[in-house]
Amino acid sequence: MKRINMRYFHSRRFKFGSLATVITAVFVAAIILINVVAGLLLDRFPISIDLTADNRFELTQDSIDFLAGLEQDVKITVLADEATFENAGVYYKQIYEIIRDYAQHSSRVTVEFRSITKNPGLADDYPSEQLEEGDIIVETDKRYRKIDNGSLVSVTTTSYGTSTYSSQAEQQVTSALMYVTESNITKAALLTGLLSSIDVSGLQELLTSNVYDVTSVNLLTEEISSDYQVVILPQPTEDLTSEQVEKINAYLDNDGAFGKSLLFISNGTTPGTVLKTFLADWGIEMQSGTVYEMNESNMYSTTYGGYISGATVADEELASSLNNAELPVISAFATPITTLFESRDNRETSVLLQSSDTSVLVPYDADETFDPSAQSQSAMNLVVEGRKLRSIDGEMVSSNVIAFGSAQMLTTNMLNYGGYGNGDFTITTINEASGKDSVIKILPIDLSYDTITISQTQVVTYAIIFIGVIPLIVLAIGIVVFVRRRHL
Repeated sequence: MKRINMRYFHSRRFKFGSLATVITAVFVAAIILINVVAGLLLDRFPISIDLTADNRFELTQDSIDFLAGLEQDVKITVLADEATFENAGVYYKQIYEIIRDYAQHSSRVTVEFRSITKNPGLADDYPSEQLEEGDIIVETDKRYRKIDNGSLVSVTTTSYGTSTYSSQAEQQVTSALMYVTESNITKAALLTGLLSSIDVSGLQELLTSNVYDVTSVNLLTEEISSDYQVVILPQPTEDLTSEQVEKINAYLDNDGAFGKSLLFISNGTTPGTVLKTFLADWGIEMQSGTVYEMNESNMYSTTYGGYISGATVADEELASSLNNAELPVISAFATPITTLFESRDNRETSVLLQSSDTSVLVPYDADETFDPSAQSQSAMNLVVEGRKLRSIDGEMVSSNVIAFGSAQMLTTNMLNYGGYGNGDFTITTINEASGKDSVIKILPIDLSYDTITISQTQVVTYAIIFIGVIPLIVLAIGIVVFVRRRHL
């Protein structure tokens, strides 16, 4: 039998070898433990790092603050396989991370991914909905809201032919969270029954995403309920009747309690006599023409020139309430508005939005001989608010009529484009008029990204460094360590 050399166990090689083995084992065990703990933390806490300049993969502070105050459980169900949804397209990674962030910021929120294709029985729980793969359901014990997959990303094409993609994931989901947890939903009504050429779908979407319950009221056959906080009147192609104006006035008077608002949207034509008289009662008069910007640096269209231009928020209190006052508010084919008085009896007017002082008025009936450069330039009112005030038990209350001189500034593209402040300005104006307190405004996130271009010479250089030099250095270090360990 071969005798064991006990001197080996006391040798320098054995001592260093044993120490190296112990250190390696401890290091491997520590790495495994760290990975297990990190995995558990990632499932429970938002410890991912967003390195984008605009933090597009994280919730805004408004949403985080809202989640911190949640007092009831909310379930978010994404009707898709998780991996499929995350990799559905170039923009869905951002949407996926935003949705997961809700559960990471609140223990009240759970997020579940369930494919409607693989689980068709889900449709039975929502019989009034047409559910499709990728849709999202946000629900509490009170109510639910479905978010269409197609509404998560919007695309805006400018007159220059460039397209901008914006994520509305946070806007849609936070809005749905507020809707399903809200005790009292603010109600808005679109006055219908009258012929109108104005598309108000963008405005309706903006209100809905900011927790307004928008329905229609036929002005021909229905009274306007006092349940509505705000009503929308797109200018009809024909004049209003006296009976229709009486309905509107009765709504705004609210049995003497006031506290109601009406949004009037011009269609770019001269109002009829009855409608003109109604607006004048609130200190508002629509002029017979269109605003045209003479300063090329303030034009936002190569096709329509000065008819689409930047505007200025004239009301300081309103401007201070905007999410980002630096974004331009864009006016398009606007009818300028005259205020008939600043203050009279229990009435007052204020200008909310103005054109630049390099604007001119192009009459509706202008022909090809009309020369804008020969006209006098001045700032013109684009959005005006008229108020009637009353003191009730020592507190001043008011009803409001807000006139928008431009219907085009309220289109879906204008309101959703992340580079414009139209959506922010419009919803802030409506919120303040309707007395909506503690409002969270979540606006679309621009998903455009910068590309990095490098020359062929740089490609070769980087290839040599990362494929050749660095591996050779690592190999050399390994050989040196191996040789040194051999002689321990």
